[in-house]
Amino acid sequence: MADSLFCGPAYPSVNGNTTAVDVRTEECLVDGLNLIPHAGYLPLAFLAPLLWRWKHGKETGSETQKGWVLFPGHYARWIVALVLLFTTLCEVGEGVVSDSYTPGHHIHLYLPWIVSLLATLMACVYYYQVETSNKPRLLLPLCVYYVMSAGFKAARLAHLYNRDVSSTRLRLSLTWTSVVLYAMCIVIEGYTLFKVKYLSASPVQLKPHSDLKDDNMYYVFPYVTLPSRLTFWWASFILRVGYKEPLEMSHLGNIPKQMRAKASYGVFKATYDHDKEKAIAKNEKLSLWMVYMKAFSDAFVIAGILRLLVDVLTFSTPLILKGIVTWATDSIKQGEVERPMYQGPYLVTAGEFFGNGFILLILMLIVNILRYQLDYFGAYLTFQQGVQLKAAIQTMIYNKVLKLSSCLLSSDKVTAGQVMNHAGMDAQQLLVMMSLIHNPWSMVLQLLAGCILLYFQLGWSAVIGTLLIIIMSPVNYKIARITERLTKKKMATSDTRMKRINETIQAIKLLKLYAWEQMFSDKVLAARNTEVKEMYKRAGWEILTSFITQATPMAATLISFGTYEFFNENSLTAASAFASLSLFNIMAFPLTFFPVLLRTFINAAVATKRLEPFFESDEVEGLGNMCRHDVHCDEDDESVEETADGDVVSEQKVGLLRSSYDKLHEDENSIELKQVAGELSQTTNMAEDVAIEIRNGNFSWELATGTVALHDINLKVLKEKLTVVVGQVGSGKSSLCSAILGEMRTLSGQVLWHKSQNSVAYGAQKPWLLNATLRDNITFGQPFDNARYQKVISACCLQPDIDILPGGDMTEIGEKGINLSGGQKQRVSLARALYSNSDIVILDDPLSALDAHVGGDVFEHGIMAHLINDEKRTVVLVTHKLQYLEESQYVVAMENGRILAQGTMDDIRQSNPDLCDSWREIIAQGIQETQERTRTSTSGSSLGAGSITDEDGKNKEVGEEPEQDEDEEEEEEEEEVDEGKAAEGKLVKAEERFVGSVRLQHYVIYAAACGPIAVVLLLLLQLCKHGLQIGIDFWLSTWASAGTMAGSPSEPQNSTVNQTMGNTTKAPPAVDVRYFIIGYTGLSVAAIVLTAFASALTILTMIRGAKNLHEAMVRNVVLAPMRFFDTTPTGRVLNRMSEDTATIDLRLPLIMEHLIRVVLLICSALLVNAVVTPYFLIGAVPIVVFYYMVQKYYRATAREIKRLDNINKSPVFAHFSETLGGLTTVRAYRMEKKFSTSLMDKLDRSNTPVYYTNAISSWIGARLGYLGAIIVFLAGLSSMLAAMFGSVSSAMVGLSITYALNIQMYLLWLVRGYAMIEMMMTSVERVDSYSSIPTEPYNTDGNVIPDDNWPSKGEVTFEDVSVRYDKTLGPVLTDVSATFEAGEKVGICGRTGSGKSSLTLALFRIIDNFKGKITIDGLEISRVPLTTLRSRLSIIPQDPVLFSGSVRYNLDPFDKCSDEELWEALEIAQLKTLVSELPNKLDEAVSDGGENFSVGQRQLFCLARAFVRKCRILIMDEATASIDMETDSTLQNVIQTAFKDRTVITIAHRIATILSSDRILVLDQGKVVENDSPDKLLTQPNGLFASLVKANK
Repeated sequence: MADSLFCGPAYPSVNGNTTAVDVRTEECLVDGLNLIPHAGYLPLAFLAPLLWRWKHGKETGSETQKGWVLFPGHYARWIVALVLLFTTLCEVGEGVVSDSYTPGHHIHLYLPWIVSLLATLMACVYYYQVETSNKPRLLLPLCVYYVMSAGFKAARLAHLYNRDVSSTRLRLSLTWTSVVLYAMCIVIEGYTLFKVKYLSASPVQLKPHSDLKDDNMYYVFPYVTLPSRLTFWWASFILRVGYKEPLEMSHLGNIPKQMRAKASYGVFKATYDHDKEKAIAKNEKLSLWMVYMKAFSDAFVIAGILRLLVDVLTFSTPLILKGIVTWATDSIKQGEVERPMYQGPYLVTAGEFFGNGFILLILMLIVNILRYQLDYFGAYLTFQQGVQLKAAIQTMIYNKVLKLSSCLLSSDKVTAGQVMNHAGMDAQQLLVMMSLIHNPWSMVLQLLAGCILLYFQLGWSAVIGTLLIIIMSPVNYKIARITERLTKKKMATSDTRMKRINETIQAIKLLKLYAWEQMFSDKVLAARNTEVKEMYKRAGWEILTSFITQATPMAATLISFGTYEFFNENSLTAASAFASLSLFNIMAFPLTFFPVLLRTFINAAVATKRLEPFFESDEVEGLGNMCRHDVHCDEDDESVEETADGDVVSEQKVGLLRSSYDKLHEDENSIELKQVAGELSQTTNMAEDVAIEIRNGNFSWELATGTVALHDINLKVLKEKLTVVVGQVGSGKSSLCSAILGEMRTLSGQVLWHKSQNSVAYGAQKPWLLNATLRDNITFGQPFDNARYQKVISACCLQPDIDILPGGDMTEIGEKGINLSGGQKQRVSLARALYSNSDIVILDDPLSALDAHVGGDVFEHGIMAHLINDEKRTVVLVTHKLQYLEESQYVVAMENGRILAQGTMDDIRQSNPDLCDSWREIIAQGIQETQERTRTSTSGSSLGAGSITDEDGKNKEVGEEPEQDEDEEEEEEEEEVDEGKAAEGKLVKAEERFVGSVRLQHYVIYAAACGPIAVVLLLLLQLCKHGLQIGIDFWLSTWASAGTMAGSPSEPQNSTVNQTMGNTTKAPPAVDVRYFIIGYTGLSVAAIVLTAFASALTILTMIRGAKNLHEAMVRNVVLAPMRFFDTTPTGRVLNRMSEDTATIDLRLPLIMEHLIRVVLLICSALLVNAVVTPYFLIGAVPIVVFYYMVQKYYRATAREIKRLDNINKSPVFAHFSETLGGLTTVRAYRMEKKFSTSLMDKLDRSNTPVYYTNAISSWIGARLGYLGAIIVFLAGLSSMLAAMFGSVSSAMVGLSITYALNIQMYLLWLVRGYAMIEMMMTSVERVDSYSSIPTEPYNTDGNVIPDDNWPSKGEVTFEDVSVRYDKTLGPVLTDVSATFEAGEKVGICGRTGSGKSSLTLALFRIIDNFKGKITIDGLEISRVPLTTLRSRLSIIPQDPVLFSGSVRYNLDPFDKCSDEELWEALEIAQLKTLVSELPNKLDEAVSDGGENFSVGQRQLFCLARAFVRKCRILIMDEATASIDMETDSTLQNVIQTAFKDRTVITIAHRIATILSSDRILVLDQGKVVENDSPDKLLTQPNGLFASLVKANK
């Protein structure tokens, strides 16, 4: 009984009796033997997972969870196993199909292979568990199983040969394949045994990768097994976490080292340098495209192979579809006729096997799963290398910025906006390009393969249809070239817009003080309008491209089917029609995708062309570490040569020689270059007491013209001495510092450094601070030494300032030191130089913003005591305070870019007595100041440089050694205190972040920006277009069905099938081809026309929406209060203006239009399948519900990861912006490596969400691919069964499967598209949030509109005024009461941080006046509209700001004044001579930030700008701090005359500047302590003003 059950009935002979020799017995025996190893292995394989799960359920350590290794032969093993699974599945199918040809059921033909299939699957699970447990000895049972399986399979092969089975029979081929595969498994096991030696007494210990030992490293893709890689199972954890709670960066952890920016940059830079050397040697131009490919060639090749496999699988689908429709047609035609049964054992051929409809359906299921699996794995790899390329490019851009010539930056040839666009938009375009790198050749391959296969389906009619596609290719290429040119223009206008936005944000305080917000926002929007015009021009060609790519497949289908009857004798059959339609759908995708691909590569080409000259741009001389003997040199550093004495030379010729021979191979030419360079170096000997020497130096700021800025400079800076550099504004003092630091272009001469003492600290004239804590700004990357730190704080008089900061020295300093006064910023910058251990300190006018007391103390304790006397360091001090000349050891006087005099004071008295006489009075004042400062030192003064104060208030000497047995708990408590202080002193707020789904409100906002009517019309057009497409396909189905029946061979006339539902009717009439062609043509033309209108309206509407959103954001941001800009990094604002705007401009429209089409296509597909086979809905509805659940599960994580991505981009841009502002300081301190490392860390943090986005996108893609394949299988199964029972025609089977294939693709696109829309709608969220931030009260109800001549007098009254910077902060001014009479000259003085600038800001309502009132000419300013108030006042701010443009534009941006008025203002500001000597005079260009003028000259231009406004009230806030005293004195005299009838409020640390004022207001700690005329205040011997005056005499 059991034998008959397993073996089945005996095969009957021809005469009806059983055969004499029953083949069944031997065959059944062999198959039964093959069942033994599989049935024996299954219990072990099932038991192993249970034990494994039980064991791992107890272990929770991260080492256990991530302690896996990949055994030798891992990838080969898995590939063989997958092929073996497929082969075994085919054996099951072959057994079932062969059994169907004979009477009875012979289970032995397929049961062993079903068990084998399960055993092979469990063997894979078993191996996975062994490998992840790192227990190689457990592989032994697997090896035994493979040996036994191979042996029994060989016995079956021998049996088949004994039966003389033909090689055409599939069973023989499958058995051979199985034997080979099992043999390969045995070889792999042997290889693993050989490598690991797991049977020996001392096996090889395989250790997990070091990354896996990092408990915070969750991105394990490079180290997981092949199945986990292919299915992205390893990424499931982040989806689980993201579904339960909003994701934070801590959930993402670190990324592997090989995927970090440092590794990516290292590979890219090495490839770039190698290719550059080859290009130079061959005298060719370097190709960045080849560098892209070579740098990431491994992933590039693997992804290319996967792309090829995907294309092969894609084109197998139409062929399988044709086979299914053919089988369905044959099944319908056979009707009741039974297939003849074979009397003996039957073995099917490959043709018979793959001609079975159900086998083909299963094959289609496998092909679809495999196709999407490989597709997403390949896409993942290309996107990953795209991210790595972007990181490498951004790092390379940043490192290039660190090397950029200051001449380029000052000449505006390279701007901050351009760099931002390179790092943002250009790098992003390259990422997108790299992720699609294989699509161009894949598209060509798909078109060629499609054309060939179509020819075999439709004949010459297909050639005509495909000819149209080929003809349109050069048209598309021509359009692409035009689009490329327009893209370049668009990118250029984008650069201009970003430059203006950056300029606006950087100067926002000045714009608010001058009420110029509207004007500058109009400038930004004018640049945006120009950009939008270019976008519209580009859109015209994009519309044409979109129309061509959508209409061409329709037209090609129309031509091919319309001419089919003309070229072929037979009618169009269902099999040919739907196989061809499927092929056209495949060919339609590359054509539909062509515009996206074209734009991507055009943008990448434009980005590459922009990057090439940037990477080749001139670099600073004496670059980076090369000028310093004690800093490690990089391989690519240039421009340095070391002399025989060890002196380091920074000189142009030596640099060129060095860079030349460093990059050449060791040939004769390179040896000659080295000899020449060496000979030149031998001539550069220096005296031992000289730290820096300039010999015959001529330097320029101009690269092109070479205009000399410094002439004939010969200077020796003595070691361990104070060298003071003096001179009038524009004389070349700062340029001399820049020349020493290698920032200028050396026209001739040399700059030499001491061989050992050559490290530098630099204090710029305009202090540059980091957006970090005050302590970090001072330590600047150096180890924290508390004793040294406290000494520096004391020497720079910073302790009183630290005491009033909310978090002490852990207070966060805003960008550009926004929350510090000018004097505080200068002292922090000076403290940084003092804290450093550098040998040489170069200070460019560090005392200009300090009052007399603080400035004197800083000079005495900080410069003289700390730097010169205690630490014996070399100091170069640029100053306008000539009273310090007597204390210097060497003096350099500059005039018109030349050294007027140099030497000790005694030397200058003898060589230039006239110059010395002009200094005598000020020098005498300096001597008296030192004496007075000692006598008038107050409690607010700083402590002596030699002592610091401990926590108990007791003094202890700095030199005292700390206690050796400090308690560790106390140290921890100190760290906690520091953390608490840091929290209290936090200034910059964390970037706001939305949580959860993107709200419907933001979709409505986007639709409103696009235009509601346009959106509704767009949806209607898309709906009509897809309705027509359904009609076209149904029309084709009816046509093909009629052709199939008309072309069928003769059948019994009473047994034909109805064309649609398969009902038995009379014989069909002849096909009216003309009728079908006319209908098909009409529907196609209508669809093409609607496509044109829909494409045009979609693109134009989206551009309009992007324009409106950007405009709303810009107009609102410039009206935000200053506190917003104080607490928001510039990079964060720029990120919204650039990255988010680019997303809304370029990416969101394409994805939104794509999503609309996909939704309608899915509705169409479901409708068609429901009409054809209602039973399809039984299986489809649960799957669609499951789809919804999966996409909801996925979107919860994808959305939050995208938000994390947006937030973490801002620090990268902020770092770029911050570095550009302090480039000279970074290079002077030789901190390039630290800053570069910091950028790479920020890039890694920024890229982590991007990597996860790629991983979970592939995760969802693979799973939806599985579900889509099941939908196709269900649709095919239901329609085939319906066809077998006569319910539908074969044409409807083809239509159903075709649309099911579309559903598979469209549902996948829907989920990903919707997720991408949500990701991109976060940009709309972010832009809209900046469009709705609270603004200043510009339009407050109850405003009083003053007369046009208000204020006519200029009387200012403060009544118990208290102000603060924010409602959450304490007051900075308390109960201030004072009255300034009309036309009165008022001087305001006080210690640094006493509230002087805050008083002037209160006049402009920049800060919150929460108590009291301020009136001007009797009118309370709180009732005056802000714009009116600020436009009627004039201020010269502490920080000079110039805009890129002309001199005229900077003085009079509204172009309201005549040339005479401008020249008068320039004359008052002592600038008339300077401007008149410029080539273009008033129209001379001013570079970005006014970098082509000195800081002092910039202050004078700001003075002239204020004079042009001619307001009744003028506020001068340290307006002359960076101007020499002689020019300052002249200016004060001119102001007294020119503004005698106006109220002038002057804040100054130089008491001489305000000594002639009518009234003096003295502030201390935010309160008025003295208020009277100077004469009366001087009569108070103990008064604060009197002490300040005495300190300046």
